[in-house]
Amino acid sequence: MSQLYDDTFAGQSCPLGADAQQIADQLRNFGDTRQIMEQWSFAATLNHLGLPQRYQVPPSRQVISLAERYELYEQIGFLSPALIFSAPGPSMAAYVVAGLGNEQQQDAFFGQFQKALCWSCFAMTEPTQGSDAGAMQTTATPVDGGYLICGRKMFIGNGVIAETGVVFARTAPGQLGINAFVFSPQDPAITRHRLELTGLDGTNLALMEFNNLFIPAGDLLGQHLKPTQRFAQSAMATFDALRPCVGALALGVARRALHEWQACVTPTPAQSQRLSHMKRRWYAAYREASRVCQQVDEQHTLEKSPGMVKTACVILADEIVSELIHAFPTDAQPVPATLWQAFRDVKAFEYTEGTRQIHRLNQRFSPRPASQECR
Repeated sequence: MSQLYDDTFAGQSCPLGADAQQIADQLRNFGDTRQIMEQWSFAATLNHLGLPQRYQVPPSRQVISLAERYELYEQIGFLSPALIFSAPGPSMAAYVVAGLGNEQQQDAFFGQFQKALCWSCFAMTEPTQGSDAGAMQTTATPVDGGYLICGRKMFIGNGVIAETGVVFARTAPGQLGINAFVFSPQDPAITRHRLELTGLDGTNLALMEFNNLFIPAGDLLGQHLKPTQRFAQSAMATFDALRPCVGALALGVARRALHEWQACVTPTPAQSQRLSHMKRRWYAAYREASRVCQQVDEQHTLEKSPGMVKTACVILADEIVSELIHAFPTDAQPVPATLWQAFRDVKAFEYTEGTRQIHRLNQRFSPRPASQECR
Protein backbone atom coordinates (compact mmCIF):
# COMPACT_ATOMS: atom_id res chain seq x y z
CA MET A 1 0.00 0.00 0.00
CA SER A 2 2.91 2.35 0.66
CA GLN A 3 4.02 1.72 -2.89
CA LEU A 4 0.54 2.56 -4.12
CA TYR A 5 0.77 5.89 -2.30
CA ASP A 6 4.11 6.65 -3.91
CA ASP A 7 2.92 5.56 -7.37
CA THR A 8 -0.13 7.79 -7.21
CA PHE A 9 1.99 10.81 -8.09
CA ALA A 10 5.26 9.25 -9.27
CA GLY A 11 6.28 10.49 -12.69
CA GLN A 12 3.22 12.72 -12.88
CA SER A 13 3.95 16.01 -14.57
CA CYS A 14 2.74 18.99 -12.59
CA PRO A 15 -0.13 20.66 -14.47
CA LEU A 16 0.45 23.84 -12.48
CA GLY A 17 3.45 24.87 -14.56
CA ALA A 18 7.18 24.79 -14.00
CA ASP A 19 6.99 28.23 -12.37
CA ALA A 20 4.37 27.27 -9.76
CA GLN A 21 6.79 26.77 -6.85
CA GLN A 22 8.53 30.05 -7.61
CA ILE A 23 5.20 31.88 -7.64
CA ALA A 24 4.23 30.20 -4.36
CA ASP A 25 7.50 31.31 -2.74
CA GLN A 26 6.94 34.89 -3.87
CA LEU A 27 3.44 34.88 -2.41
CA ARG A 28 4.86 33.60 0.90
CA ASN A 29 6.95 36.76 1.09
CA PHE A 30 3.78 38.87 0.91
CA GLY A 31 4.54 40.43 -2.44
CA ASP A 32 1.94 42.17 -4.57
CA THR A 33 -0.63 39.40 -5.13
CA ARG A 34 -1.85 40.71 -8.48
CA GLN A 35 1.60 41.33 -9.88
CA ILE A 36 2.86 37.92 -8.79
CA MET A 37 -0.16 35.92 -9.96
CA GLU A 38 -0.18 37.65 -13.35
CA GLN A 39 3.24 36.12 -13.99
CA TRP A 40 2.05 32.56 -13.29
CA SER A 41 1.59 30.46 -16.41
CA PHE A 42 -1.37 28.64 -14.82
CA ALA A 43 -3.24 31.78 -13.70
CA ALA A 44 -5.37 31.99 -16.85
CA THR A 45 -6.63 28.44 -16.29
CA LEU A 46 -7.66 29.21 -12.71
CA ASN A 47 -9.28 32.42 -13.94
CA HIS A 48 -11.70 30.26 -15.94
CA LEU A 49 -12.15 27.55 -13.30
CA GLY A 50 -15.82 27.49 -12.32
CA LEU A 51 -17.15 29.26 -15.39
CA PRO A 52 -20.30 27.58 -16.72
CA GLN A 53 -19.76 25.72 -19.98
CA ARG A 54 -21.18 28.45 -22.20
CA TYR A 55 -18.66 31.01 -20.90
CA GLN A 56 -15.55 28.90 -21.26
CA VAL A 57 -13.06 30.13 -23.80
CA PRO A 58 -11.47 27.47 -26.05
CA PRO A 59 -8.96 26.07 -26.60
CA SER A 60 -7.85 26.09 -22.94
CA ARG A 61 -8.86 22.90 -21.12
CA GLN A 62 -11.02 23.52 -18.11
CA VAL A 63 -11.33 21.43 -14.96
CA ILE A 64 -15.07 20.87 -14.94
CA SER A 65 -15.88 17.91 -12.73
CA LEU A 66 -15.60 18.00 -8.95
CA ALA A 67 -13.35 14.92 -9.08
CA GLU A 68 -10.89 16.74 -11.35
CA ARG A 69 -11.06 19.84 -9.19
CA TYR A 70 -10.34 17.71 -6.13
CA GLU A 71 -7.19 16.28 -7.74
CA LEU A 72 -6.06 19.75 -8.78
CA TYR A 73 -6.52 21.16 -5.27
CA GLU A 74 -4.42 18.37 -3.76
CA GLN A 75 -1.58 19.21 -6.14
CA ILE A 76 -1.91 22.89 -5.30
CA GLY A 77 -1.86 22.07 -1.58
CA PHE A 78 1.39 20.17 -2.09
CA LEU A 79 3.07 23.32 -3.43
CA SER A 80 1.25 25.97 -1.38
CA PRO A 81 -2.42 26.51 -0.45
CA ALA A 82 -1.79 30.25 -0.93
CA LEU A 83 -1.80 29.61 -4.68
CA ILE A 84 -5.50 28.78 -4.71
CA PHE A 85 -6.50 31.25 -2.00
CA SER A 86 -4.84 34.07 -3.97
CA ALA A 87 -5.86 32.94 -7.45
CA PRO A 88 -8.02 34.90 -9.88
CA GLY A 89 -11.33 33.45 -10.98
CA PRO A 90 -15.00 33.35 -9.98
CA SER A 91 -14.24 30.83 -7.18
CA MET A 92 -17.02 30.39 -4.60
CA ALA A 93 -19.09 33.20 -6.06
CA ALA A 94 -19.45 31.20 -9.29
CA TYR A 95 -21.81 28.70 -7.66
CA VAL A 96 -24.07 31.44 -6.33
CA VAL A 97 -24.29 33.43 -9.56
CA ALA A 98 -24.74 30.28 -11.66
CA GLY A 99 -27.46 29.00 -9.33
CA LEU A 100 -29.35 32.23 -8.65
CA GLY A 101 -28.47 34.69 -11.39
CA ASN A 102 -30.67 35.42 -14.39
CA GLU A 103 -29.15 35.44 -17.86
CA GLN A 104 -28.27 39.13 -17.76
CA GLN A 105 -26.63 38.87 -14.34
CA GLN A 106 -24.63 35.82 -15.37
CA ASP A 107 -23.45 37.47 -18.57
CA ALA A 108 -22.26 40.53 -16.65
CA PHE A 109 -20.53 38.55 -13.90
CA PHE A 110 -18.88 35.74 -15.86
CA GLY A 111 -18.03 38.01 -18.79
CA GLN A 112 -15.42 39.74 -16.62
CA PHE A 113 -13.36 36.53 -16.46
CA GLN A 114 -13.49 36.04 -20.22
CA LYS A 115 -11.78 39.38 -20.83
CA ALA A 116 -8.84 39.33 -18.39
CA LEU A 117 -7.62 38.04 -15.04
CA CYS A 118 -10.22 39.02 -12.47
CA TRP A 119 -10.41 38.42 -8.70
CA SER A 120 -13.64 37.71 -6.84
CA CYS A 121 -14.72 37.28 -3.23
CA PHE A 122 -17.50 35.59 -1.27
CA ALA A 123 -18.66 37.74 1.64
CA MET A 124 -20.80 35.82 4.11
CA THR A 125 -18.84 35.13 7.34
CA GLU A 126 -19.18 37.78 10.04
CA PRO A 127 -16.85 38.68 12.95
CA THR A 128 -19.04 37.44 15.80
CA GLN A 129 -21.54 35.19 14.00
CA GLY A 130 -19.15 33.25 11.78
CA SER A 131 -21.02 31.56 8.92
CA ASP A 132 -24.19 31.06 10.99
CA ALA A 133 -26.67 32.52 8.53
CA GLY A 134 -29.45 32.53 11.09
CA ALA A 135 -27.47 35.03 13.17
CA MET A 136 -26.39 37.23 10.23
CA GLN A 137 -26.45 40.91 11.14
CA THR A 138 -25.43 42.62 7.88
CA THR A 139 -28.52 44.36 6.54
CA ALA A 140 -29.76 45.33 3.10
CA THR A 141 -32.26 48.17 3.49
CA PRO A 142 -34.53 48.84 0.49
CA VAL A 143 -34.20 52.36 -0.93
CA ASP A 144 -35.22 53.96 -4.18
CA GLY A 145 -33.60 51.94 -6.98
CA GLY A 146 -31.83 49.39 -4.82
CA TYR A 147 -30.48 48.58 -1.37
CA LEU A 148 -28.09 50.03 1.20
CA ILE A 149 -25.75 47.42 2.72
CA CYS A 150 -24.49 47.94 6.26
CA GLY A 151 -22.43 45.54 8.36
CA ARG A 152 -19.10 43.72 8.59
CA LYS A 153 -17.74 40.61 6.91
CA MET A 154 -14.72 38.68 8.20
CA PHE A 155 -12.15 36.24 6.75
CA ILE A 156 -13.03 37.21 3.19
CA GLY A 157 -10.57 35.71 0.72
CA ASN A 158 -9.09 38.28 -1.68
CA GLY A 159 -11.32 40.89 -0.05
CA VAL A 160 -8.65 43.57 -0.41
CA ILE A 161 -7.96 43.07 -4.11
CA ALA A 162 -11.19 41.61 -5.53
CA GLU A 163 -12.98 43.49 -8.30
CA THR A 164 -16.27 41.64 -8.02
CA GLY A 165 -18.01 39.24 -5.69
CA VAL A 166 -21.14 38.18 -3.87
CA VAL A 167 -22.27 39.53 -0.51
CA PHE A 168 -24.99 38.07 1.70
CA ALA A 169 -27.21 40.43 3.69
CA ARG A 170 -30.50 40.39 5.54
CA THR A 171 -33.51 42.11 3.93
CA ALA A 172 -35.91 40.82 6.60
CA PRO A 173 -35.83 38.77 9.83
CA GLY A 174 -35.48 35.00 9.65
CA GLN A 175 -33.87 32.59 7.19
CA LEU A 176 -36.09 33.71 4.30
CA GLY A 177 -34.84 37.26 4.72
CA ILE A 178 -31.26 36.44 3.66
CA ASN A 179 -30.34 37.37 0.11
CA ALA A 180 -27.27 37.44 -2.11
CA PHE A 181 -26.10 40.42 -4.15
CA VAL A 182 -23.40 40.94 -6.76
CA PHE A 183 -21.22 43.84 -5.61
CA SER A 184 -18.03 45.78 -6.32
CA PRO A 185 -15.56 45.38 -3.41
CA GLN A 186 -13.55 48.43 -4.54
CA ASP A 187 -16.48 50.78 -3.89
CA PRO A 188 -15.45 53.64 -1.53
CA ALA A 189 -18.36 52.78 0.76
CA ILE A 190 -16.43 49.63 1.77
CA THR A 191 -13.46 49.76 4.15
CA ARG A 192 -11.08 46.80 3.75
CA HIS A 193 -8.45 45.63 6.24
CA ARG A 194 -6.00 42.84 5.44
CA LEU A 195 -5.82 40.39 8.36
CA GLU A 196 -2.60 39.13 9.91
CA LEU A 197 -2.32 35.34 9.80
CA THR A 198 -0.24 32.73 11.62
CA GLY A 199 -0.27 30.31 8.67
CA LEU A 200 -1.05 30.42 4.97
CA ASP A 201 1.53 33.13 4.41
CA GLY A 202 0.69 35.29 1.42
CA THR A 203 -3.06 34.70 1.59
CA ASN A 204 -5.30 37.74 1.42
CA LEU A 205 -7.99 37.47 4.09
CA ALA A 206 -9.85 40.66 4.85
CA LEU A 207 -12.23 42.34 7.23
CA MET A 208 -14.73 44.32 5.15
CA GLU A 209 -16.93 47.06 6.59
CA PHE A 210 -19.98 48.11 4.58
CA ASN A 211 -21.00 51.70 5.22
CA ASN A 212 -24.27 52.26 3.34
CA LEU A 213 -23.02 50.59 0.18
CA PHE A 214 -25.62 51.17 -2.56
CA ILE A 215 -26.40 48.11 -4.66
CA PRO A 216 -28.82 48.51 -7.59
CA ALA A 217 -31.98 46.41 -7.44
CA GLY A 218 -30.82 44.59 -10.58
CA ASP A 219 -27.89 43.08 -8.65
CA LEU A 220 -30.12 41.17 -6.23
CA LEU A 221 -29.72 37.51 -7.17
CA GLY A 222 -32.58 35.02 -7.31
CA GLN A 223 -35.43 37.46 -7.87
CA HIS A 224 -37.05 34.92 -10.20
CA LEU A 225 -36.95 32.23 -7.47
CA LYS A 226 -39.07 31.67 -4.39
CA PRO A 227 -37.57 33.04 -1.15
CA THR A 228 -37.35 29.45 0.12
CA GLN A 229 -34.99 28.61 -2.73
CA ARG A 230 -32.61 31.55 -2.64
CA PHE A 231 -30.25 31.21 0.29
CA ALA A 232 -30.36 27.43 0.74
CA GLN A 233 -29.87 26.81 -2.98
CA SER A 234 -26.88 29.15 -3.29
CA ALA A 235 -25.02 28.62 -0.03
CA MET A 236 -25.33 24.86 0.27
CA ALA A 237 -24.41 24.28 -3.38
CA THR A 238 -21.26 26.31 -2.83
CA PHE A 239 -20.19 24.69 0.42
CA ASP A 240 -20.99 21.11 -0.58
CA ALA A 241 -19.06 21.48 -3.82
CA LEU A 242 -15.91 22.92 -2.29
CA ARG A 243 -15.68 21.17 1.08
CA PRO A 244 -13.99 18.05 -0.37
CA CYS A 245 -11.56 20.38 -2.15
CA VAL A 246 -10.59 21.93 1.19
CA GLY A 247 -9.84 18.41 2.37
CA ALA A 248 -7.72 17.91 -0.74
CA LEU A 249 -5.68 21.02 0.09
CA ALA A 250 -5.03 19.65 3.58
CA LEU A 251 -3.94 16.28 2.17
CA GLY A 252 -1.61 18.09 -0.23
CA VAL A 253 0.04 19.86 2.70
CA ALA A 254 0.44 16.52 4.49
CA ARG A 255 1.94 14.86 1.40
CA ARG A 256 4.47 17.69 1.10
CA ALA A 257 5.37 17.25 4.78
CA LEU A 258 5.97 13.53 4.22
CA HIS A 259 8.13 14.36 1.21
CA GLU A 260 10.22 16.94 3.11
CA TRP A 261 10.66 14.70 6.15
CA GLN A 262 11.96 11.79 4.09
CA ALA A 263 14.33 14.09 2.21
CA CYS A 264 16.04 15.02 5.49
CA VAL A 265 15.88 11.88 7.62
CA THR A 266 17.11 8.32 7.23
CA PRO A 267 14.34 6.49 9.07
CA THR A 268 14.93 3.71 11.55
CA PRO A 269 13.06 0.42 10.94
CA ALA A 270 10.42 1.52 13.43
CA GLN A 271 10.07 4.90 11.74
CA SER A 272 9.82 3.25 8.32
CA GLN A 273 6.96 1.13 9.59
CA ARG A 274 5.26 4.21 11.01
CA LEU A 275 5.71 6.10 7.74
CA SER A 276 4.12 3.21 5.84
CA HIS A 277 1.16 3.34 8.21
CA MET A 278 0.77 7.10 7.68
CA LYS A 279 0.92 6.67 3.92
CA ARG A 280 -1.72 3.96 3.97
CA ARG A 281 -4.04 6.19 5.97
CA TRP A 282 -3.32 9.11 3.62
CA TYR A 283 -4.03 7.03 0.55
CA ALA A 284 -7.28 5.65 2.02
CA ALA A 285 -8.52 9.16 2.85
CA TYR A 286 -7.53 10.45 -0.58
CA ARG A 287 -9.38 7.65 -2.38
CA GLU A 288 -12.48 7.91 -0.18
CA ALA A 289 -12.81 11.64 -0.82
CA SER A 290 -12.20 11.11 -4.53
CA ARG A 291 -15.03 8.55 -4.65
CA VAL A 292 -17.44 10.98 -3.01
CA CYS A 293 -16.52 13.64 -5.57
CA GLN A 294 -17.21 11.15 -8.37
CA GLN A 295 -20.56 10.33 -6.77
CA VAL A 296 -21.41 14.04 -6.73
CA ASP A 297 -20.47 14.32 -10.41
CA GLU A 298 -22.58 11.27 -11.31
CA GLN A 299 -25.45 12.41 -9.03
CA HIS A 300 -25.35 9.15 -7.09
CA THR A 301 -26.17 8.69 -3.42
CA LEU A 302 -23.18 9.87 -1.40
CA GLU A 303 -21.49 7.39 0.91
CA LYS A 304 -20.35 10.29 3.06
CA SER A 305 -21.43 13.92 3.35
CA PRO A 306 -19.07 16.54 1.81
CA GLY A 307 -18.69 18.14 5.23
CA MET A 308 -17.54 14.91 6.83
CA VAL A 309 -15.19 14.24 3.89
CA LYS A 310 -13.53 17.56 4.54
CA THR A 311 -13.43 16.88 8.29
CA ALA A 312 -11.81 13.45 7.93
CA CYS A 313 -9.13 14.72 5.54
CA VAL A 314 -8.27 17.71 7.72
CA ILE A 315 -8.04 15.66 10.92
CA LEU A 316 -5.74 13.13 9.24
CA ALA A 317 -3.54 15.80 7.65
CA ASP A 318 -3.13 17.56 11.00
CA GLU A 319 -2.19 14.27 12.69
CA ILE A 320 0.38 13.39 10.02
CA VAL A 321 2.11 16.78 10.07
CA SER A 322 2.17 16.90 13.88
CA GLU A 323 3.59 13.39 14.11
CA LEU A 324 6.31 14.19 11.58
CA ILE A 325 7.36 17.25 13.57
CA HIS A 326 7.61 15.24 16.79
CA ALA A 327 9.42 12.37 15.05
CA PHE A 328 12.15 14.59 13.62
CA PRO A 329 15.47 13.45 15.20
CA THR A 330 16.69 15.81 17.90
CA ASP A 331 20.33 15.16 16.97
CA ALA A 332 19.80 15.94 13.28
CA GLN A 333 19.72 19.30 11.56
CA PRO A 334 17.03 21.80 12.66
CA VAL A 335 13.50 20.98 11.59
CA PRO A 336 13.18 22.34 8.02
CA ALA A 337 11.22 25.56 7.59
CA THR A 338 8.93 23.78 5.14
CA LEU A 339 7.82 21.39 7.88
CA TRP A 340 7.10 24.24 10.28
CA GLN A 341 5.19 25.96 7.49
CA ALA A 342 3.09 22.83 6.96
CA PHE A 343 2.48 22.68 10.72
CA ARG A 344 1.08 26.25 10.64
CA ASP A 345 -0.80 25.91 7.36
CA VAL A 346 -2.63 22.69 8.14
CA LYS A 347 -4.27 24.23 11.21
CA ALA A 348 -6.16 26.73 9.05
CA PHE A 349 -8.29 24.10 7.31
CA GLU A 350 -10.19 23.32 10.49
CA TYR A 351 -11.82 26.75 10.12
CA THR A 352 -12.22 26.71 6.33
CA GLU A 353 -15.76 25.83 5.20
CA GLY A 354 -16.94 24.89 8.68
CA THR A 355 -15.35 23.38 11.78
CA ARG A 356 -15.58 19.66 12.57
CA GLN A 357 -18.14 20.33 15.31
CA ILE A 358 -20.44 21.98 12.78
CA HIS A 359 -20.10 19.09 10.32
CA ARG A 360 -20.72 16.52 13.03
CA LEU A 361 -23.87 18.33 14.12
CA ASN A 362 -25.02 18.56 10.50
CA GLN A 363 -24.40 14.84 10.09
CA ARG A 364 -26.26 14.03 13.28
CA PHE A 365 -29.37 16.06 12.47
CA SER A 366 -29.53 15.50 8.70
CA PRO A 367 -32.11 13.04 7.40
CA ARG A 368 -30.55 9.72 6.44
CA PRO A 369 -30.88 8.43 2.87
CA ALA A 370 -33.69 5.92 2.44
CA SER A 371 -31.16 3.19 1.71
CA GLN A 372 -29.69 3.59 5.21
CA GLU A 373 -32.87 3.84 7.27
CA CYS A 374 -33.17 0.11 7.88
CA ARG A 375 -29.50 -0.53 8.64
